Amino acid sequence: MRKELVVKDQSVDTSGITKDYREAIIEYIWNGFEANATEIIVSYVPNGIGGLDSLTIKDNGDGIPFDSLEDTFGAFLASTKNSLSLQLKTKANKGKGRFSCFSFATSVRWNTVVKLEGKNVEYNIDINGSNKNEYDFSAPIPTEKETGTVVTIYGIADVTEDSVQFEALEETLLQSFAWYLFLNREKDVVIVVNGEKIDYSKYIDEESSRKESITIDSHVFAVSVIVWEEKIRENFSSYYLDENGVLRGKDTTTFNRNTVNFNHSVYVKSSFFDNKENVTLTSSNSEIEGQTSLGDKDKATLRKLKKALQEIIGTLLKQHMTSQADKAIAAMIERDSFPHFGNSPYDQLRRNDLIRVSREIYCFEPRIFFKLRDVQEKSLLGFLNLLLSSEERENILTIIESVVELTPEQRAEFSLVLERTKLANIVETIHFVEERYKVIAGLKRILYELNDYANERDHIQEIIESNYWLFGEQYNLVSADQGMKRALSQYLYILYGEDAPEAKLLSDEQSNRRMDIFTCSKRKVENYSGNAEEENLVIELKAPNVILSKKVLRQIEDYMDFVRKQPQFNSQFRHWRFIAVCTAVDDDVRSRYDAQKASGKKGLVTKIDNYEIYALTWDDVFKSFELSHDFLLERLKVNKELISEELSAQTGTEPSRETVDSITSIII
Repeated sequence: MRKELVVKDQSVDTSGITKDYREAIIEYIWNGFEANATEIIVSYVPNGIGGLDSLTIKDNGDGIPFDSLEDTFGAFLASTKNSLSLQLKTKANKGKGRFSCFSFATSVRWNTVVKLEGKNVEYNIDINGSNKNEYDFSAPIPTEKETGTVVTIYGIADVTEDSVQFEALEETLLQSFAWYLFLNREKDVVIVVNGEKIDYSKYIDEESSRKESITIDSHVFAVSVIVWEEKIRENFSSYYLDENGVLRGKDTTTFNRNTVNFNHSVYVKSSFFDNKENVTLTSSNSEIEGQTSLGDKDKATLRKLKKALQEIIGTLLKQHMTSQADKAIAAMIERDSFPHFGNSPYDQLRRNDLIRVSREIYCFEPRIFFKLRDVQEKSLLGFLNLLLSSEERENILTIIESVVELTPEQRAEFSLVLERTKLANIVETIHFVEERYKVIAGLKRILYELNDYANERDHIQEIIESNYWLFGEQYNLVSADQGMKRALSQYLYILYGEDAPEAKLLSDEQSNRRMDIFTCSKRKVENYSGNAEEENLVIELKAPNVILSKKVLRQIEDYMDFVRKQPQFNSQFRHWRFIAVCTAVDDDVRSRYDAQKASGKKGLVTKIDNYEIYALTWDDVFKSFELSHDFLLERLKVNKELISEELSAQTGTEPSRETVDSITSIII
């Protein structure tokens, strides 16, 4: 039977029907979902010359009701199905979807199975491109087939076989349907293209997305927040769906910021939106037609809903920014925007504090770092570092407020951030100082109380190897307790890598001498004339009972003479420090201090060119540490006595080799 199309307002050809075959496929897929389909299958029949003989979109929905053909097919631009549209568009398609194929095809057939008077019936609907103002339909006949509709498009031109492959359609279909597939995943809703299933997880960050239920004014709202893997074209919006999943309105979220790569959409389903049209709290929108006027009570409910949604999104955003912050901080470090810190543990504590605060600021308000030029970024981080290292730490909040406007809630939260990072830095610093004092307390007990049970090899040297900071934070441990030849070879390897020359030593007894600790500095330091030098350190350790005498000093002088003879080591740009350490210094050695008093260097006994020899007592070493850390001790109120007591409780107080061994194992 043939019937004419009732055209309202304008003809089919000038109605703005899509000219893109992909958009046409999307329209037919939406029609299937609007008919409650859970499976849409897109397939084609090739014509053998690279084109298509036909294109098919099949669904397992409810079919096209036979008794509503006049409304669904006969009334162009006035489709009743339009009011049930699931498409997230401000302007509905007004029934144009079924004519979408005529920009690239000549005819289309709908073969549909629908329930009629309790039984399934099947019939066809045909429209020909030569006369689009008419549609033809067959009489319904009983069938055993399941309900659903098969749309077959014929006479296809300008669409190649390659253009309808899975790879060619996947991106387009994900952009339109990923959200719908995700929200209806529990119903096993799928789209299959040429035998391959569209995977929404390629477009959606499932781990970051969230689904929850909230109740406001006795209304239950099912909230689904979708976080997109890629940037989306639309504004980040909250979409309001009624109990049947029909789109009833939308509002943008307040997170539409170019600075935050947090692409999201919110879908809210509730009976609250039943029988409402174009629900929004937007004050004015020229595209809204037929908007339902909300009463004060409904407006109040909607405002509460929006606030709840903002809190949910805000929580997810913080989680997202936490994962992104580390990447951003790493990029800043890579760009050399961070201030340079020394290798000392305290400098590293300051570095960690700056990283911690910068990360918190980035999570809290990434706009602060957005689109800064390199010099601006470096200046901002340098300024933050200065404030963190001063008494003006709390003034960071004032600086931030001069850059971005903060709400009272944000201001309070940021104050907590500063307190939290300050506390974390203090705790870390206290732990650092306490651990070092534990080492010193242990060494003092071994050297002064348990010296009869300790020796150089098993105790003193083991402790220093793990705690060489006692002689300078700037040194990197190269070797310990090795023959001179191997020590020098390792030294060369550090300097030159695989290209290191062989360490050629003299065949005298010096090559068999042992250096207990041999460290090498890689940092560049300036001498009195402003030239860069490289510092090296050689330490000779002796057992606790050994006095630093001329004999001990002679041994380290031999080390110095040996190094001076090596052509690899005698550059005037290398500075060498040789240190002999014992519990006490005899008068012969002490008399040499006066000869070097003019240098102002404590413990210096010999200086030849770039080579210096120091004679120190362990008390000198300990006191030097205390003086250099005095500012920390005063500010952090470290209880040295308590640390010593705790160490004694761990190791016991019995004078024995076992006690010395226990102390050594704890502090190395």
